[in-house]
Amino acid sequence: MTDIVCDQDFKNCPYRIYDLEKDYPLCDYFRLHARLIINREFSKIPSLIRRACKWIQKEEKRLDFIRKIARDMGLEVLKNAQIGDTVFCKVGTYNEVKLLEKPSGGSIFLKCQAPNGKIIRVQACDLRKISKGHYFGEFLIKGIENEEKVKVLEYKAKSYGFRAEIEKKDNGFLLKIYGDSQQEVDEFINLSLEQDFDISPYI
Repeated sequence: MTDIVCDQDFKNCPYRIYDLEKDYPLCDYFRLHARLIINREFSKIPSLIRRACKWIQKEEKRLDFIRKIARDMGLEVLKNAQIGDTVFCKVGTYNEVKLLEKPSGGSIFLKCQAPNGKIIRVQACDLRKISKGHYFGEFLIKGIENEEKVKVLEYKAKSYGFRAEIEKKDNGFLLKIYGDSQQEVDEFINLSLEQDFDISPYI
C-alpha cells in the first residue's frame, strides 16, 4: 500500500506513525481500515473511525454518502427495470448488458447477459437503469483528436442513467443525451459536461 503522509494537526493521533528513514509522519489509518475489511471485521470499523482525526471522519462520511447514493440507484434498478431491459453496468468489460433476472432469496446479485451472449452476475448497486425518455440535448466536443474524451463523457452520461450517442462531425464529435425530462438533460449538460461538476451526490 502507498504511504499516506499525515498533514493533520491532531495531537496524540493513534494512527500517526514515524518512519526513521523519512522526516515526515505517515498515516496508518487506511492500512488498518483495509485489514478490517479483508478480515471481515466490519463491526470494528466505527471504533476505528471515532479515534481518527476530523479530516478522516469527514472523508468517511462523504464516502458513506456516495455509497448510499450507489445503493439507492441500485434499488432503482430493482424496482423499475424490467427483465429484458438493457441496463448500464459500471464494472467489468461490458457497459451495457441485458437484465435476465432479479435477486431472490436475499441475494444481492443479478444475472445479466453481455452483448456476446456471456452470462454474468453483478450487484444491483453496479447497475443503472438507462432512460427510455426522448427529452434531448447536445454537447459538442471540438477537435477530431478528442475521440477518447467524448467516449469518457458518453460513459459518464450513461453512468448517470441517460441514453447517449456519439455523432462524428467534421470539426469534432457531437454527444447526444436523452433523458426522462428536459430539465434533467439540461442540468446534466450544464453542470456535468460544461462545468465539469460532479453531480452524483445530487441525483
